[in-house]
Amino acid sequence: MKTASLIHSFDGIRRLKWIVCCTFFSVSSAFFVQAQPDGDYATTVYDNVDKLPKFKGKPANVAKFVAQHIVYPDEAWRNQTEGLVVVQGVVAKDGSLLNLSIKESVDPLLDMEALRVVEMMTTWRPAQVNGVNVNCNVVIPVRFSMSPEEREFVQILKKYGLDKNPPLYVLDNKEVMSRIQIPSYNIKSIRVLKGDKAIKRYGDKARNGVVIVESKSGTPPVL
Repeated sequence: MKTASLIHSFDGIRRLKWIVCCTFFSVSSAFFVQAQPDGDYATTVYDNVDKLPKFKGKPANVAKFVAQHIVYPDEAWRNQTEGLVVVQGVVAKDGSLLNLSIKESVDPLLDMEALRVVEMMTTWRPAQVNGVNVNCNVVIPVRFSMSPEEREFVQILKKYGLDKNPPLYVLDNKEVMSRIQIPSYNIKSIRVLKGDKAIKRYGDKARNGVVIVESKSGTPPVL
């Protein structure tokens, strides 16, 4: 009877060890699988992540990058159209920026320019969940705003009827291909030429009129 009890006890211990071993293996396997990219990580687009995606451009600050590359559309600028365009997209797990679209619109011209600038933001550090790179939704605000000097300049254009069709700009005797952006403290004088007098002096490119700006000496113009 003692021998049978010992054998029974030994078998119970072996079964207990086997159960403990299997339980440990199952827990370890579950943790390992959770830390690996499976189909869910590969295809899901996340909103809530452990680490947010980060832009890796130059400059890396999104607002500074936008401000550095944005070009205010001439027509929207002359119409003094301002506002915040919100662009949405996905930073993929490989760091690329995909599926861009307008989430909040202001004006078609501003929307197109916002998309153009955001499309330049091609390199990102992807978001992470449980240490795994994942796809993540992002929203990028692009603000269009005019300075008081710009608004004042537009009023001058409107005064002379030059706000609908872009005139030729001449800054310090040099023709400028786009509109002039110069702070008011640096403006010495502004003159406007229209009609035959403008065309005679500057050619056919002056058919919409000419805005001649002279800046103050010693202060470089801001273009």
